[in-house]
Amino acid sequence: MAMMENLAGQQKQLALDEKPERTLPPTYASYDWISEGLAERSGENAIIYAYWDQPFGCKVQRQNREPEDFLPDWPVLDAPDYGRKAELKSVLSHHPKTLGTGITAGPGVDKAFQDYIATLPLSLTRLAAPFGPQQWLLLDLFRRAPGLWRKVHQQTGLGRLGTLSLTLELFCAAGRTRPQQRQQLATALNETTREVVLTRYLGQTPEPSLLALLEQVPPGSGILEHRALKAALNQKSETQDLKDLVRMKDEMTDRILKQTDWPETLQIRVLLDQGLSFARILHIVQSGLRNLTEAERAGALKALKLIASPQKLQWWLAHWTMLAGRSREIPPPPIPATSLLSPLQTLSAIEEENRRMRNGIARYVPDVLAGDLYFYHWDGHPAATLCLAVSGNGDWTLLEALGEDGVPIHEEALAEIMSAVQAG
Repeated sequence: MAMMENLAGQQKQLALDEKPERTLPPTYASYDWISEGLAERSGENAIIYAYWDQPFGCKVQRQNREPEDFLPDWPVLDAPDYGRKAELKSVLSHHPKTLGTGITAGPGVDKAFQDYIATLPLSLTRLAAPFGPQQWLLLDLFRRAPGLWRKVHQQTGLGRLGTLSLTLELFCAAGRTRPQQRQQLATALNETTREVVLTRYLGQTPEPSLLALLEQVPPGSGILEHRALKAALNQKSETQDLKDLVRMKDEMTDRILKQTDWPETLQIRVLLDQGLSFARILHIVQSGLRNLTEAERAGALKALKLIASPQKLQWWLAHWTMLAGRSREIPPPPIPATSLLSPLQTLSAIEEENRRMRNGIARYVPDVLAGDLYFYHWDGHPAATLCLAVSGNGDWTLLEALGEDGVPIHEEALAEIMSAVQAG
């Protein structure tokens, strides 16, 4: 009997010993705005999300230590047209121990980060949104190479985003993502073709047929580790079979269609079967519907459902963009005119500037009508076209200053322009 009681006592003690140790409740971060941007803070330590002109970036700042660069590698922007929603956006939401054990994102994280995103240029966040986990990286590259956004804007219009998306994936997978490497990538993408940069990161030159197919893969799909891509890259050119890669592209596109209402909006599968990429169709539809009045939009959507060929889709786009240009005025400029600074407030003024400076700004008319971009003529030496970008909260920033033929302005002249713009 005594033995049984002793055994029961030992088992009770073992049960007590196996109970988990008491854990302290988490410490929640607070959120405040400083001169640099948004601070996700715990005591003297913080994660700083910098404003666009600070310049843009993310860093971990610990007490008595040098700030550390940080590159978020998860979605921070919603992409509803791709059926994607960014859930956990801040660093502490993903990595709770970044500022110390037990420190996690606070209850105000969603509102604070939403307000931070609203400080960034709308035109750039719109371009970056389809790229999934590489959104922050692409925004960082835009900041490092001021002309890069124009190239991505053009590629978006053509629906050719697949190779850029794969290049960004390869860059992140290589693990060499420090600021110096990001600057090198930004410069390369800005000064050479995306195919050349992709070849550099792949370590081989893909066949033209493979490159053409990769361009049609929806951006942000995460294809780097997909078996079909690896098989296509390992095949010899004379025996290359891309059926598996085509199937992969179609599956990724179908996944997007199931998560959005695109199949109800237009005959999108018919257009896809005729060779248009999803990104191309998406851009055409968005461009056609943008800047329309409510009544015009209803008519455009009704006509859109009847379209079953790429040619008719182009006619639809031409009709509705022309109508928007006639029925909508350019919003008032954020900076008043000066002796050297003249806002381009009409479509004819933008077209005249486009001819005079030969810098291609006419392609941004839809962005101007929407109030996302503003253009000015700078009558200095040298003359320049200034592009101001509006953020989600209504502020603006000087995005770029272009000379004739789109050549960037040299630093001394740019400093004079910056001074005049800031004074305005």
